[in-house]
Amino acid sequence: MVKNTGNNKTMRKFIIEFIFVIVGVIFIGQIASIRFFRLDLTTEKRFSISPSSREILRELDDVVFVRVYLDGELPNDLIQFKENIKETLIEFRAYAGENVEFEFINLYEEKNTELRNKMMGDLADKGLQVTDIQLRDNEGGLTTKIIFPGAIFSYKNIEFPVNLLKNNPALPYRENIANSVQSLEYEFIRAIKSISNKKIEKVAFIEGHGELDFWETYDISTELSLFFQVDRGVIGGNLENVLNYKALFIARPLTKFSEADKFVLDQYLMNGGKLLFFLDPVSANEDSLINGQTYTSFRDLNIYDLLFKYGIRISYNLVKDLQCNYKKIMTSVNNQEPRATILPWWYSPLISASSENIVTKGLNYIKTDYISAIDTTPVNIPGLKRTVLLATSDTCALIENPVYISMDEVTKPPDRSVFVHSSLPVAILSEGEFTSFYRNYGVPSGVVRSDIPILDSSKPSSLFVSGDADMIRNEVQIQNNQPIPLALGYDRDTRQTFGNKEFIMNVVNYMTDDKALIGLRSGEYKLRLLDSLKLRNKQVKLKWILVNTVFPVFLIIILAWAYSFSRKKKYSKNQL
Repeated sequence: MVKNTGNNKTMRKFIIEFIFVIVGVIFIGQIASIRFFRLDLTTEKRFSISPSSREILRELDDVVFVRVYLDGELPNDLIQFKENIKETLIEFRAYAGENVEFEFINLYEEKNTELRNKMMGDLADKGLQVTDIQLRDNEGGLTTKIIFPGAIFSYKNIEFPVNLLKNNPALPYRENIANSVQSLEYEFIRAIKSISNKKIEKVAFIEGHGELDFWETYDISTELSLFFQVDRGVIGGNLENVLNYKALFIARPLTKFSEADKFVLDQYLMNGGKLLFFLDPVSANEDSLINGQTYTSFRDLNIYDLLFKYGIRISYNLVKDLQCNYKKIMTSVNNQEPRATILPWWYSPLISASSENIVTKGLNYIKTDYISAIDTTPVNIPGLKRTVLLATSDTCALIENPVYISMDEVTKPPDRSVFVHSSLPVAILSEGEFTSFYRNYGVPSGVVRSDIPILDSSKPSSLFVSGDADMIRNEVQIQNNQPIPLALGYDRDTRQTFGNKEFIMNVVNYMTDDKALIGLRSGEYKLRLLDSLKLRNKQVKLKWILVNTVFPVFLIIILAWAYSFSRKKKYSKNQL
C-alpha cells in the first residue's frame, strides 16, 4: 500500500502555518494590551492618518462634536462612503480620545414634513450642499430623495460646515467617490484646525483701483472667514498698512497702480507676504453683447512689469475653448417668438484641474469668462519654482487683442482650424526667493516713510497670478433693491456649481505655509473591484465566500478558546 506522503506534508505545513498565525495574533493582542499602537496593512495606508493630524488631535482641549448627515436608506456606494467616514472618525478618536464625538443623522426620521424642510433649509444656510439620489422601491420604481452628504463640526459654540461628496462631471462616478474618500482626512483636519486654532491670521482684499467690491467677493470672503480675519482697504503707499496680513488679494483691478502702491506690493512680497492676483488683461464688456457684439481693449494696470520681474508674463489675448460653459441666448426661427436657448459659449472656458498637483487634485471644472493665457518668462530665475496650476484643454484658440466678439458665433459651428492650441497656462504659482523690482531704483515718491528696511531680495514667499478675475467673482442678484450674492462658481444659466471656491481655498491654504494640511490631499485611494469574470466560476466564488465568512468566525472561536484555556490554566494554578 502506497502512502500519500505529499498530501500529509501539505496538511502538516498548513497546520504549522495556521498555528503560527494563531500564536502571532495572540502575541500581538498581548503587546497591544501593554502599549497602544495601530497597524495598517493596506498598500496606500488607507486607515492611517498623518503625524501632523495626530498632533492636532492630541492637542484638542475640548470636545469636537461631528454631526454627519448621511444615514438611512442610501445607494450601495453611499453606504460604503458612510462606512469610510465612520472609519475615519473612529481613527480620529484613537488619538483624540473623548475629545472627538460623532453621530450620523437621518433627516428622514423626522416625519413632520414642515419641520424636516426647515432642518434642510438650516443646513443649506450653514453651507452644506444638497444632492439628489434615486432609490428603487419594492415595486421596482424609482424615488428621488434629497440628502446633504456633509457634516457640521462643533467646537466651543463654533460651527464649521464640511461638504464631503466630490462631484466632478469630468470623472466617472466611482472615481468621484474615491476622491471623496481620500479627501476625508484633509476635510476633517481642516475643519478641526480652523475651529480650534487659537491664533487667527489676517488676509485682506486690496481696494482703490476699481477692484471687485464687497458683494462680488462675498462668497469667497465668507469661506476665508472660516480660517482668517478678512479685511478690505487701500494701500495708500504705506507698507505698515499691509505687513500684518498673511496674504493680499488683488481681484480685478481696473485702473493703474501708483508707483507708491506698486512699491508697497513689492516690499510686502520681499518681507514674505503672499500675493494673489486675479487679472483681466483684456477688457470685454459683456453688457454690450445685448446689442449683438462688443469690442475688446487692453487694460494697462502698471503692474505687468512688476510681475515680469517675478517670472510671470502677462499677454494681451483672449482664449476660446471648445471645452466651455453654456450661455442662455434668445433665438428666433422664421420670425417666430424669441425663446431662450442654451448654447456653448467659447469665451467661457471650463478649465480641468490637473490630478498631478496636490493643490488641484480631484477638483471640479473651474468656471472662467473671457480669460487670457499667461506664461512664465523664458529666462530661468534661480531660486524660483514656477508651476502651472490651471491650463486650457487640448482644443482652444488664441485671439489677440483687439477683436470684435459677436453673438453670431454661437449660431455657427466652430471652425476647427482655429482651435489648434493646447494646454495654454491660465493660472501660475511662483514660489521661492524673489528679487525686488526696485533693487536698482530709489524709493518712489508718495511712499509713506517708515523705519522698515528696504529689501533687495525676499524671504521665502509665493505669488499666484490668474488670467481671469471672474474666477473669484460671485454673481449678484438684485431683489427688492437689495444685493443677494450667489455661490462662487454657480452659473445661473446651467444651474451648476463649479470648483472655483475649492480651488482658491486650496491655493490660499498652500501659500499660507500650511503645507502639512494641503499635503493630506496627495493620498491615493484605489478602488479594488471584484473581478466579475472570476466570479462567474462557481467554485472560485464559493471559495471566497467561505474565506470571508466562515474563516473569520472560525478564527474568533479559536482565539476565544485559547484565551479561555489560558485563563483557566492561570487561575487553577493560583488556587493550588
